[in-house]
Amino acid sequence: MSFAKVMQTISAVLAAILISGCASKSEIPVNPSVSAPSRVMLKETVNVYLKGVTSGTEFTVNFGDGTLVDAVAPSPASHAYIEGRDYNLTVSSSVLDETYVSKLRCYPLEALSSAQKNFRNPEYKKVWVMTHRANTTDRTVPENSVSAVKAAIASGADAVECDTHRTKDGHIVVCHDQTINRTTTGTGDITQMTLAQIRSYKLKDRNGNPTNEVMPTLEEFLEACRGKIYVDLDYSPRTASTAEVMEVVMRMGMLEQVWFYCNSVQKCREVLAISPTAHAYCWATQYSALTGLDGNYFVQYCYSPEKDSTPVGSALRDGMLCSVCFLSDLNSKIPEYGIDGTQLDELLSIYPDVKMIMTNSPAELISALASRGLR
Repeated sequence: MSFAKVMQTISAVLAAILISGCASKSEIPVNPSVSAPSRVMLKETVNVYLKGVTSGTEFTVNFGDGTLVDAVAPSPASHAYIEGRDYNLTVSSSVLDETYVSKLRCYPLEALSSAQKNFRNPEYKKVWVMTHRANTTDRTVPENSVSAVKAAIASGADAVECDTHRTKDGHIVVCHDQTINRTTTGTGDITQMTLAQIRSYKLKDRNGNPTNEVMPTLEEFLEACRGKIYVDLDYSPRTASTAEVMEVVMRMGMLEQVWFYCNSVQKCREVLAISPTAHAYCWATQYSALTGLDGNYFVQYCYSPEKDSTPVGSALRDGMLCSVCFLSDLNSKIPEYGIDGTQLDELLSIYPDVKMIMTNSPAELISALASRGLR
């Protein structure tokens, strides 16, 4: 064999060894790690993954409530808690240097995916109450504020509604108007101001008096709600994009506590494209993107005492859940603070399948519904 042939053979052997070595190394786990949430809702599906390992690697998760689940990567070990409290979660596998241990908090508020199934039960008579802009009858509390969230929770409400806008420097803040003129001691367009500029002014209460509060970011607002009350994000007619709003919610791990209100089919499709399990919530005629999906979805109607309430239409027949606005902001004949019993009875007759009502007077509405056997 010539020298050239020998060198070609040696080169081929070395290349084969090198390729073989690379292939075998790719089968060796690289920095095995565990992916697990630290905070979840009651009855929310908890998925624990073993990452950085070869497919087929076995692992075991002890969820801390007496439940042990064996799994094989890349599939997760899954479980849902039925009691809200703190748990020690442990993961063991032959590829881990030591048993992985972490704290996990399960909040007593039931995940929306589970809680909304109750509305399919004919024996479930409770009508949920949502507070508009987190309002209560206490006018000394600013709308869409952290203190408003606390007051709404104290009122016994099931959910708060809030609005979002994007600041000039990319923060998502909670405010109904695009300007700060009405709700703060300053003036200006939120989209043309930095967060620092906006927060140099104080929120005003609903009597128009300055308070010590500043406009909350969406993160701060959601953190005040975490594990205590559901949230309806009225974002789609506002200036924050679908992606921006959802990024905050997903980063905070709160998809099972939040609805994304969509005023158009396009916005609904945007929500579902980012997360097919997100709780899209549509206007009564804009729900086509939800038809036939495996989930329970709210659509929104508006009651009017002047005989022009939103027609029921086809949404309920197509399987949607009925939510109704009962707001003075939409009709001045509806009391801003307090409940007109005659109007409520008319609302219930127009929408006999109503599952949730939005109001500025949550405690008063809860009392009125309770007297009618709907709490």
